[in-house]
Amino acid sequence: MLPSCPIAWFRAPVSWLCGAVLAACALPPAAAQGAGTAAPPVGAVVQTPELRAELVVHAPEGLAPGRPMWLGLALQHSPRWHTYWLNPGDSGLPTRLNWTLPQGVEAGPIAWPLPERQRFGPLVNYGYDGEQLLPVALTLPAGWRADTRPVRLRADWLVCAEVCLPQSGEFALEVPAPGPQTARAAAFTQALAAVPRAAAGLDAQARVDGPAVVVDVAGLPEALRGKPLQLFAEQPGVIDHAATPTLQWQGDRLRLRQALSPQRSESPDSLALVLAADGTAGAVRLAAPVVGGWPAPGSTGGA
Repeated sequence: MLPSCPIAWFRAPVSWLCGAVLAACALPPAAAQGAGTAAPPVGAVVQTPELRAELVVHAPEGLAPGRPMWLGLALQHSPRWHTYWLNPGDSGLPTRLNWTLPQGVEAGPIAWPLPERQRFGPLVNYGYDGEQLLPVALTLPAGWRADTRPVRLRADWLVCAEVCLPQSGEFALEVPAPGPQTARAAAFTQALAAVPRAAAGLDAQARVDGPAVVVDVAGLPEALRGKPLQLFAEQPGVIDHAATPTLQWQGDRLRLRQALSPQRSESPDSLALVLAADGTAGAVRLAAPVVGGWPAPGSTGGA
């Protein structure tokens, strides 16, 4: 059995702390199975009491160069358990995928669906519960042919409730080349619709103003204008995730003020942010260059 790690251990700033805690908590695969127990066979599904994970494929036009193709890790969380987004927030770690693919075949990064805000006392995390698919775009080189396409995946995730468990799985899938692969079409459609998109014509800029960062955005889609928005920062160690942003609207222009983390550890040249209204459809991803620089980490005041 994997060891349990109290969730209170995973607190901001977590970029170095989580790695140290997981190294102390994690067991090698053989140890996790118990002494003298053979490792389970590698397949498309890994099941633990907290989470069911399955490697799945979606190729609506069949698998061939130049056609849309996706791999995905389908997660089914047991009640009360959750995993984490690209930026987990005040605690946690994101799911990591390490692919082994035929020569010339490439897998892109995770196309992260919009997460949920998960509050634990004074902490706010970003993650997923229930059923969630993490899609990854697949690219085949021109002229590449094979009857089947072997896919191998090593996935690592942190699943939490009252405690946090670092877990991993080895997945294998033989994908037949001919014909469409659409058994999971609905799950892929839902997950991809929830991925924040860059909107054409956006103009964004950020600056530090005392203990907060002010972001000015012009050209936001009409579906978001004038509405109370949620802010998700893709970069850890910058904002106070538990603080509510202040919004000032003027037509399609938004001025957003967000408190900085008192334990701020990062000073990015550009802020990667997601703005979303209620629900998951229509979320916008933007990059806001930071003008004027940053104060020293852990301090406040103008740069």
